[in-house]
Amino acid sequence: MPGRPRLPHIQDKPSPLHHERKPPHEHPWFLPAPLVDVAALALWWGLLRLSRRRDNRRLRNGLLFLLLVGATARALLHLASLIPALKLPVGLSSAAFFLLIALMPFLLMFNGVVLIRREGRRLSNLLCLAAGLGLIATPMAAVALVATGSPWTLLVAALMFCACAYLGVFLLIFLGQTAVQRIWGGRRAMPHPDVVVVHGAGLINGKVGPLLGSRIAGGIEAWRDEEGLRPGVPLLVMSGGQGADEPVSEARAMADYAIARGVPPERILLEDRSTTTRTNISYTRDLLAKRGMTDPQVLLVTSSFHAVRTAILASDMGVPWAVAPARTAWFYIVNAWLREYVAVLTYRRRPALACAAVAGVFAVLYALLVLGAQTGHIG
Repeated sequence: MPGRPRLPHIQDKPSPLHHERKPPHEHPWFLPAPLVDVAALALWWGLLRLSRRRDNRRLRNGLLFLLLVGATARALLHLASLIPALKLPVGLSSAAFFLLIALMPFLLMFNGVVLIRREGRRLSNLLCLAAGLGLIATPMAAVALVATGSPWTLLVAALMFCACAYLGVFLLIFLGQTAVQRIWGGRRAMPHPDVVVVHGAGLINGKVGPLLGSRIAGGIEAWRDEEGLRPGVPLLVMSGGQGADEPVSEARAMADYAIARGVPPERILLEDRSTTTRTNISYTRDLLAKRGMTDPQVLLVTSSFHAVRTAILASDMGVPWAVAPARTAWFYIVNAWLREYVAVLTYRRRPALACAAVAGVFAVLYALLVLGAQTGHIG
């Protein structure tokens, strides 16, 4: 009101009970976000441990391992926001990871070119180069389809995305299972085998080549380690049939190779009928059963890129055998590993059929909506 004197503004003094709100980076460790990180780590680690105890050769272990890695990455990022000293190493690690992802197509193409120069232009050697080109061409094709603005090309782009998403997720799970097998599989899972089985590979001019020689060397090493602990107990099985262009069976050539390196002939068994990984396992099981070994501890030895698929097959066939990887040339691993990934895709057809069914239903509904809009029945 006019004439009424104004009182001077008196700023309220903070109460001794009043506390200023702390910025987020000063939150104590027991607030919900860190607890969520710890709970996620404990959950995925516990499930992975339980799954490995049941059977560490199943693909579900790869999925759980990926979830554990994701939870670990989230926890590290959260810790970096709380602890300044961690920001630089975590930031550099994140940058290196994304740089690797960006360079992956070019690294694959480089590896493919090196492989072709060293191993020749066989169709099986083109997978790495084709994968690198596909990682570049597929996003470009999707962008071109979306840019047209046509509802039908958008449908094609969406179906391409679904297919790539399925293949990408399966690839990551297979990669995770490869890590699980390298960390917890092999001789860690079967430290004292009664039988060491070496899987064959093609002979070169009737002789053992570098790839097969590496497998035999790994088998001999495992056999000698166990022979030193239990003399006269472990057996060495050479598994591999005779191809149309091979003068002798792979098993016979492998046995001669091992004998020349000091393995007593009487400690070697020959399984010379198999032509595939599945028959390697089944015929070896029959051979051991004929010798009265109904439940032996068996270690399979094969190339590093082949170990995961062999372990999956052994699990599918119900034999509790572990698989140890043998060394493989660096330029050969990636292409061969991708070939194994494609093979395992064919083993797990139900998920592919389920995803295809979902994508098909989506495509039909989308097509009906588009046709309805174009004919005026909708909208």
